[in-house]
Amino acid sequence: MKGTREYLLEVKDLKKYFPIRRGVFRKHVGDVKAVDGVTFEVRHGETLGLVGESGCGKTTTGRTILRAIEPTGGEILYHTADGSVVDIVELDRVELREMRKHMQMIFQDPYSSLNPRMTVKEIISEPLVCYNIGSAQEREDRVAELLKVVGLDPRYMVRYPHAFSGGQRQRIGIARALALNPELVIADESVSALDVSIQAQVLNLLQDLQEQFNLTYIFIAHDLGVVEHICDRVAVMYVGKIVEVAETETLFHSPKHPYCEALLSAVPRPDPRYKLERMILEGEVADPSNRPTGCAFHPRCKYAQAKCREEEPPLINVADPGELPHTVACHFARELELQGVGRELERGA
Repeated sequence: MKGTREYLLEVKDLKKYFPIRRGVFRKHVGDVKAVDGVTFEVRHGETLGLVGESGCGKTTTGRTILRAIEPTGGEILYHTADGSVVDIVELDRVELREMRKHMQMIFQDPYSSLNPRMTVKEIISEPLVCYNIGSAQEREDRVAELLKVVGLDPRYMVRYPHAFSGGQRQRIGIARALALNPELVIADESVSALDVSIQAQVLNLLQDLQEQFNLTYIFIAHDLGVVEHICDRVAVMYVGKIVEVAETETLFHSPKHPYCEALLSAVPRPDPRYKLERMILEGEVADPSNRPTGCAFHPRCKYAQAKCREEEPPLINVADPGELPHTVACHFARELELQGVGRELERGA
């Protein structure tokens, strides 16, 4: 199948259900719908932010794309350099192994994601060993090159992870992810465990590497301040579903989903003259094993009407003609006037 390189990845109606089993005979009594019909595209060379509160399905989505966990349904279409389109869901084990050269992951915890019994050289060269790439000397040279790229001294390759700080460990994890020259890197909360000052250094490194190696990122996070800094577009998840996708500036300035409005109201702004009403969401997050009828957000939404309780809203494009797509899953996205995070005061206006 032929495709366009405008998109590197297309995720269509992706589902991941975890079965609930009870009783002596482990009878299947239901499912936790961690990812339930997620659809989005990732453009070649961009950074797409995947955001939402804990438990919304962000990490499960990322791992399912790589098939680190198997999807329940849907399509994951990867547009290769030769113009063909590969459905990752349909690949067998041998084909998937080959495809994974092009897709790598940076994990959240820089402490548990590195094997404490392996040296830095062994950690970074492990993907090369797995794919039998290069001689021992060539692998060592590659490790030295990657350490320089991420801002570490190549002499550190003989050390073990315990000798490094959290930020240095995350740099080692980034070097490992780059070992096979991937096109797509999924960064799963890759700076959330780091101090704020170290976060900025790692974010700047990721941006430099993206420019240097023409990388495409899916950046999973819950910190909207970080997302605003690094992402070109943002997809917002709530209880296993995408509720809004837009260019970062558009979403921050003009959110169209009430959940996004509430998230943005919690983003701190540096200018003391800037006032934004803090929105406190009432109630609990919906149970992904027993979602409410209609829109899953309606029990917590101050704008909810009868239609919201009865009909699940589809993702629709609410952008004006000629503008970049802005998709929202809300029945009243075109009618509501929601508050965003303006930047006029920060610019000195």
